[in-house]
Amino acid sequence: MKKLLPLALILLSATNLLSAQDTTKADATLTAATVYFGYGAELTHNAKVNVNTATKQIVISQLSTNIDLNSLQISVPENVALLSHQFSVFTPVVPVVINPMIKKLQDSFKLIQKEQARINNLVEIERETLDKTNKLIELAMKEISNKTISSDEALKLINANTAKIEKAKTALFNLSEAYDLLAEKITALQTRINETVNTPLKPVKPYGQLTLQVICSNAGEIPVSFSYFTNRAGFTPLYDVRVNSKTNEIKLVYKAAINQSTGINWKQTKLTLSTSNPTWGGVAPILTPWYLQQYVQPLYDRMKAPVTNNYYQQNVIQSIDDKSLQEVVVNSASGIKRENKFADATQSVDPSTIQQYTTLTESQLNTNFEIDLPYNIDSDGQVHTVTIKEQKISGTLKNYAVPKLDKDAYLLAEIADWQKLDLLPGAANIIMDNTYIGKSIIDPNSTADTLNLSLGKDKRVAIKRSVIKDYTSTKTSGSSTKQTFTYELTVKNNKLTDVDLLLKDQHPISKVKDVEVKLDDSSNAMVNDETGVLTWKISLKPGESKKVRFSYTVKYPKEIRIANL
Repeated sequence: MKKLLPLALILLSATNLLSAQDTTKADATLTAATVYFGYGAELTHNAKVNVNTATKQIVISQLSTNIDLNSLQISVPENVALLSHQFSVFTPVVPVVINPMIKKLQDSFKLIQKEQARINNLVEIERETLDKTNKLIELAMKEISNKTISSDEALKLINANTAKIEKAKTALFNLSEAYDLLAEKITALQTRINETVNTPLKPVKPYGQLTLQVICSNAGEIPVSFSYFTNRAGFTPLYDVRVNSKTNEIKLVYKAAINQSTGINWKQTKLTLSTSNPTWGGVAPILTPWYLQQYVQPLYDRMKAPVTNNYYQQNVIQSIDDKSLQEVVVNSASGIKRENKFADATQSVDPSTIQQYTTLTESQLNTNFEIDLPYNIDSDGQVHTVTIKEQKISGTLKNYAVPKLDKDAYLLAEIADWQKLDLLPGAANIIMDNTYIGKSIIDPNSTADTLNLSLGKDKRVAIKRSVIKDYTSTKTSGSSTKQTFTYELTVKNNKLTDVDLLLKDQHPISKVKDVEVKLDDSSNAMVNDETGVLTWKISLKPGESKKVRFSYTVKYPKEIRIANL
C-alpha cells in the first residue's frame, strides 16, 4: 500500500505535465476595426502562437466579451488543421494583495497596545502603594491615641507617608496622561488601517477567450488571425460647417462620434468607418396578398400634430434658384449638449492634413473611410470624436424669412450637387468667421437637387409684418359673410453687402365646400396653390428697404364660425 501511493502521485504529475504540454496560450492583438454606421463593428485580431507536434489545444485571450459567433472567421497556416473552436467569457480571479503598509500599521498598533498594558501595570502598582501608605498613616494615628509611640515619632512617620502619597498621585496623573495619548494614537492608526483596507483595488475586467482544437504537423511560431462582428460599438456622423462670410467659402469637416463597450480597449488600432450595417439585413421584400377589411370607426379621431424632436425641427422651404418651385427640407437645431472625447491618435497629426491619411472606397452598397492612423479608444461607452476629412464645397449664401412664424431672418447655405459629398444624417456645428453660431442637422434623405443648411438668425436683415387695417374688413350680405385680410411685409438690408432674400407667407386653404378662399393680390409672388404658400425673391442693396402686400378674402355662410382665421 505504501508503494502504491508514490506511484499514484507520479502518474498524476505526469498527467498534469502532459496536459500542460498539449495546450498553448497566447494573447490576441487588435489590429483593425471596421465601425459601422449606427451600431456594430468588425474586429480583426492577430496572435503569435508557439506550437509543436504535441499541441492539441490553443487558447487565445483578450477578445471582446460580446461577439456574433456566426460571423467568426479564423485563419491558421496550412500546416495546422483546425478541428473545432469554442468561445467563452473568462473572468480572472482577483488576486489577494496584502498591502505592506497594513503590516507596518498593525505592528505599530500592537506596540502601542503593549505600552498601554505596561502603563496599566504601573497604575496598579502606584494604587497599591497609595493604599498601603494610607493604611500606615491610619495605624500611626491609632498608636498616638494609645500612646504607644511618641508624638514626634508619629509626626515623622506621617510626613514620610504623605510624601509617598504625593509621589504616587503625581505618578498616577502622569500615567493617565500617557495612556490617553496612546489611545489617541491607536484611534489614528485604526483609521489609517481602515482606509488602507477599504482602498478599492483596480477591478479585473472579463474578456473573451477562444479555444481552438488543432493538429500541428510542425513545431514553431505560427500566426493566427480571426475576425468577428460585435454590436457593442458604432458611430454616428458629425460635421463642422465652416463659413467665410466675406468670400462665401464653405468648408465641410467630416467627423465620427465613435463609442465602444466591447470589453477590450482598442490600442494602436486602425479604423475603417463604413456607411453600411450588417444588422440591416439583406433579404429583399416579398409582397403578400392584400386583403381588404371593413372599416371600423375609431373611438377617437386624432388630429395630425407637427412632428417635433428634442434635437431638431424640420421646416419645408423653397430653393431659391429652382424655377419649378421644388421644395427641399432644411433642418435646424439648438440646445444640443454632448460631452465628447477625442480619440487618441498616437501620432500628432495636423487636422488640415488628416485627409492625406483617409482613403475613400465606394461600392454599390456602401462607402468606407479607411483611416491609416492608429487610434486608442477605451471600452468605456463614451463618445470619442474622430476627424475623417475636410472638403471645400460650392454653395451660395442666401437669406430666408417667414415673418408669420418668426420675426427674424435666417442665413442659409444652399449647396448644389450635394449627392457627391457622401453625407449621412447627423448633427452639424455651424462656425462662421471662426465664431461658433449653433447647431444644425444635415439630412441627406431627400430627393431634391439642392441641400439647404440653416446657419442661424441674421439680425442684420430687418423684417416686419403688419395688418393694413384700411383694407381689412368683415362684411355680411344675405346668407354669407366675407372677411378680407391685407398684410404688408417690410424688409430692410442693414448689411454692407447685397442680400438675396427668400420671403415667405401664406393664405389659408379651404377643405370645406361652403368655405371659399380667394387670393386678391399677391404682389407678384410665386404662389403654390396646393399649400397656399407665397414666395417672393427680393434683392436688396446695402441700406435698401422694400415692401410687399398680399390680400385674400374668405367667404362662408354667416351661420357658421371659423375658428382659426
